[in-house]
Amino acid sequence: MNGLERFEDACGQFRDSLRRANAAMGMIAPEPEQDSGSARIPVADEWPVLDPAAMHGLAGEVVKVLEPHTEADPVALLVSCLAEVGVMLNRAPHLILDGSYHPLLFWPVLVGQTSKSRKGTAGKRVNAVLSLADPMWSRGEYKGTLSSGEGLAYAVRDPQYREEPIKEKGRLTGETVTICVDPGVEDKRLFLVQNEFGAVLRVMAREGNSLSGVLRDAWDGLDLAPMTKANRIRATNPHICIVGHVTKDELLRNLTDTECSNGFGNRFTWFAVRRSKELPFPSAPDDADLHDLADKLGRAIRHGRTMGLIGLSPSAREGWRAIYSALSADRPGLAGALLARGEAHVMRLAGLYAVLDEKVEIDLVHLQAASALWQFAEASTLTIFGDSTGDHVADTILRAVRTTGGLSDSQISDLFSRNVPGSRLERAKQVLVDAKLIRCEKIETDGRSRNVWRPGTK
Repeated sequence: MNGLERFEDACGQFRDSLRRANAAMGMIAPEPEQDSGSARIPVADEWPVLDPAAMHGLAGEVVKVLEPHTEADPVALLVSCLAEVGVMLNRAPHLILDGSYHPLLFWPVLVGQTSKSRKGTAGKRVNAVLSLADPMWSRGEYKGTLSSGEGLAYAVRDPQYREEPIKEKGRLTGETVTICVDPGVEDKRLFLVQNEFGAVLRVMAREGNSLSGVLRDAWDGLDLAPMTKANRIRATNPHICIVGHVTKDELLRNLTDTECSNGFGNRFTWFAVRRSKELPFPSAPDDADLHDLADKLGRAIRHGRTMGLIGLSPSAREGWRAIYSALSADRPGLAGALLARGEAHVMRLAGLYAVLDEKVEIDLVHLQAASALWQFAEASTLTIFGDSTGDHVADTILRAVRTTGGLSDSQISDLFSRNVPGSRLERAKQVLVDAKLIRCEKIETDGRSRNVWRPGTK
């Protein structure tokens, strides 16, 4: 079996996984499982399994060297490495997708238990290697929790100038001189680890906060210019990476339907992570192995900064054609909204794998590695968000109906202290009925019949 045939086989498995995901969300009837002898992508009630193809190249070597010495999830090590390399490369290596510029930025959110999933440990281990690869790398000047779009733009701001009138002997001459009042930030690369990603989501929910829109522009690689009356900050050519750490409960509580529907949520990729093992006495990799790996990473990163537009090899084009339809298909619910940029994420990841191989083209093996990692992200999204619709009212009703076994219209209204209009409740119930998550049972009484809403047949 040649490389293309192997990839087409993997594509078939990928399409099968998408069909299972669609079945899990009620789009199509589930198909009977067949034992193919290969790992399958799990549905929402199973823990995701990473296809080994994702461990390709230098990113996989980073995991291989670090994994025996840490309790961090190998997936957390892998995505932390790819995310940080992407911002270290800066803006030169890029893709053009449907006419739009795409930097090789990758924004993962690690979702796991507080402290027990070792989310922060993964990033620290990876940064230790990348700091050896590029001793000048500082991750950017600013740290801390994101609070506003203006604050983010300020961290990578352009120089600011002001015209000052010229005086001679205390009198205005009518001429002016331009002076620099703020030298700005020369290096527009910024790597921000948000250990309290739930706090970022809460900040964005405040009325008038500009952070969501500025973050969307940053992922797109656009200039940042928050519209403020008092302080007109501008940041051209930013290159910003956000890595989030959050628990599942906090994420479900704070990710609003607005941020799911406006394109914020699907600019991130969501990864379920957990502690890989118990190591009472964590160790460190051999110094020789660590420095050899850092040398190879440094060489690949320096070479990547000299690149420009990254293309696709003929075999990669064939592979892309094979999976594009499944990647770009519409799917309902919150999970569907968060997976809506699958094409862009897979291509950006494939570009990162290619650059780490010091290739100017994405080849079949890079596309296969990116697809394997995306499958894990997709399965994680289903595991994390399950049947959530993205509608806060509908999700509250669904949880209550499943907990109690059935609620009347009056009891559903009581869930919200009768502060939600009836028309809004009816829309929410219809969303759940359409998704087959609840069903209406009419109960006859001495008077008129009443509705009782029970868990659906899904």
